[in-house]
Amino acid sequence: MKGTSHIPNEQDCFSLLQKYNTPDHIVAHSAKVWEVGRVLAEGLLRCNYRVDMDLIRASCLLHDIGKYPCILEGRGAHDVRGEQILQEEGYPSVARIVVQHVVLRSGREAPVGEEHVVYYSDKRVVHDELVSVEDRFIYLFATYGRMANAEKFLERMKGETLRLEQAIFALLDFRPEDLPGLLTP
Repeated sequence: MKGTSHIPNEQDCFSLLQKYNTPDHIVAHSAKVWEVGRVLAEGLLRCNYRVDMDLIRASCLLHDIGKYPCILEGRGAHDVRGEQILQEEGYPSVARIVVQHVVLRSGREAPVGEEHVVYYSDKRVVHDELVSVEDRFIYLFATYGRMANAEKFLERMKGETLRLEQAIFALLDFRPEDLPGLLTP
């Protein structure tokens, strides 16, 4: 039963990705983003910082659900398309986070929330590999940096990611460089 508070379970997430013909490499990327998000969320909960693990899981797994439809249509922002898809599917709470995985809508003073965990987790994964923030942005600049206005946008995004990294890890009992050892092999 779908409703405003319903969050899809892991199987539902993979079914949705299949329904929207999400290519295997995007599914693999999303699964790795969830691995990172899970470690961060578990750490936050362990340190008595409340986050919704189910919402983080669904949002990590579904954050790129709009990417392939945008590729097929040859237009559109995949974060906004993902929000539309998830709204139509009856998952507004997940849609609210998915739309923020490219550009956060919360102010700089907002406390760390699920959208921040998803945003940061995505910025630590290239394809299906965990990388540093620096390496992720080397990849993003090489891939998108020649597009109009992309360089300024990516510089702002990198700054936001580094600011968020400090905010998240100030709440945790491990450091960003500890993440590789905390992921399941």
